[in-house]
Order: sequence, then C-alpha cells, then structure tokens
Amino acid sequence: MALRVLEDHGFEPREEGAEVALVNCPFHALAQEHTALVCGMNVQLCSGLLAVAGVTGLAARLDPRPGHCCVRLTPDTRSAALIPHGQ
Repeated sequence: MALRVLEDHGFEPREEGAEVALVNCPFHALAQEHTALVCGMNVQLCSGLLAVAGVTGLAARLDPRPGHCCVRLTPDTRSAALIPHGQ
C-alpha cells in the first residue's frame, strides 16, 4: 500500500533488494532553492506514510543521489535493536 501511495504521488518507487529507491522527487523544482526544507519534509512525509500503512520493516532516511529523491526507504534496524537477545 505505501509504495502505491508513493507511486500515485509521483515518487516512482523502485525496489532494490531490501531497500526502496524513490527515483523521482515530485518537489524537484522547489528543492533546487529550498533543499533542506524539501528534503526534510520528504523524510517526514515518507516516515508518516510508513507509520500509517503499518510498515514496520522500513525507515525513511536521507540518502541523496543524483537523479533520485533525497529519501530512500531502508531496513529499519532500530526495531531489531530494541528486541532483547534471546527473545
């Protein structure tokens, strides 16, 4: 569901192994002049979408790459770190 919402809103998500690259930034023109604001907004937008969709295995992180959105969805290692060993 989360990837479909991102696709419907122009992010062009592409699964790359355990990660999801966002090939397009729908706010690219605005990001040219307000990079920190737009990229920070995109991280929060994607984080909120993952939370609402109940996705627990991925986290939105800043990972700017040429020709992509500044956000990448990567495995969420924080949830694994919170689980005590032996459980």
